[in-house]
Amino acid sequence: MYEQLQNSIAKEVLRLAIQIAPSLSSPGWPIPAGLPRSKAEALQYYRHRLIVLDCGLTARELDVCVRSLLGMTAEGTALELDIKKSSVITYRKRAYGRLGISSQSELFRLLA
Repeated sequence: MYEQLQNSIAKEVLRLAIQIAPSLSSPGWPIPAGLPRSKAEALQYYRHRLIVLDCGLTARELDVCVRSLLGMTAEGTALELDIKKSSVITYRKRAYGRLGISSQSELFRLLA
C-alpha cells in the first residue's frame, strides 16, 4: 500500500512538473535561440544528438539517456516510460557501456 501511495504521489508530481515547464519559457525566463523550447523538442533534440554518435543504442536506451540529459531521475523516467526503476538503471548502464562512459556527467560532456 505504501508503494502504491508513493507511485501515485510521484505521478502527480510529474504531471505538475510537465504542466509548469511551459511557463518557464515565459518572458521572465527567456530561452536562448536555437535551444529546445518544450520538453517534446528537448527529447527530440537530445535523441538526434545521441543517434548521430552512432553507438548502436537501442530505442529504450535512447529513451533513458535522453531523459537523463533532461535531469530526470530513475524514478521519474520509470514512471514516464511505464517501466520499473531497476529496468531504467539497467538500460542506463548498457547505454553508458555502448557510449564508453561511466557517469551522467560524462554523458553531458559527450554531447557538449
